[in-house]
Amino acid sequence: MEYKINGSVMHYEEFGQGKPVLCLHGFTENGGVMIGCLEPFFENTSGYRRIYLDMPGMGKSPATDSVKNAEDMLDVLKQFIKDVIGDEGYLLVGNSYGGYMSLGLASDDDNIDGIFLFGPCIVSDDEERELPDVEDEELYVEDGLEDEFEDNEDFEEFLDVAVYATKETWSRYENEVLPAYKLFDKKFTANYRENGYGLSREPEFSKLEFLKPITVIVGKQDESVGYEDAWNTLKHLPKLTYVCLNGVGHLMQIESPDAFNFLLKDWLEQVK
Repeated sequence: MEYKINGSVMHYEEFGQGKPVLCLHGFTENGGVMIGCLEPFFENTSGYRRIYLDMPGMGKSPATDSVKNAEDMLDVLKQFIKDVIGDEGYLLVGNSYGGYMSLGLASDDDNIDGIFLFGPCIVSDDEERELPDVEDEELYVEDGLEDEFEDNEDFEEFLDVAVYATKETWSRYENEVLPAYKLFDKKFTANYRENGYGLSREPEFSKLEFLKPITVIVGKQDESVGYEDAWNTLKHLPKLTYVCLNGVGHLMQIESPDAFNFLLKDWLEQVK
């Protein structure tokens, strides 16, 4: 499906009927990454209208001159919500940078009835993040896997973000995440990084007033966004469920799918 705004087009996909669930992907990824980890769960869970959006410059949504930084992106998301979801209550699911944008939306949208974040970006400046120092013994690579994919650049990039590397986790990464990295607009995302990856309201995240259920899943070995910033920033929220998974990096939905699905189900029960 296509959504047009200010002469630009954004691609999104919908599944199911019922309460809207807006799913926001990470930076340089696309809605397909969210579909891959969420649809197997929701296929057996009725009553939800899942909306998977490709943010501008990523996936099938072309770059646009009207979106140059995070403030512009947030404005586009707000307009999309207004036009596609309307005034009814909805749920937010955000991964990585999609989690960051979710917190931006939560700052002033009373229609959000619940938030589910996994591997969320909390601090936009890489150098300001609290990141774990992961030792070699904390990583697991299935025997023979590195030999099988020797000199495979995609596999090497997978090992940069994965802590638990098996044929199964690699296969899911290859089918769910890797295709997104073939689609994003490199010039657009580079300029976006340079011109304003962070929101001006980021310092206010630690004062966020959100009284609805919010679940945050982080990986103890996540060297991309870490695990401490999420707790330090959001621990004041009254209905926060915070789970730090050991043996997991930035791909917790792939590396620990049972825990991921359990916490997703628990969150939806809280929202009800």
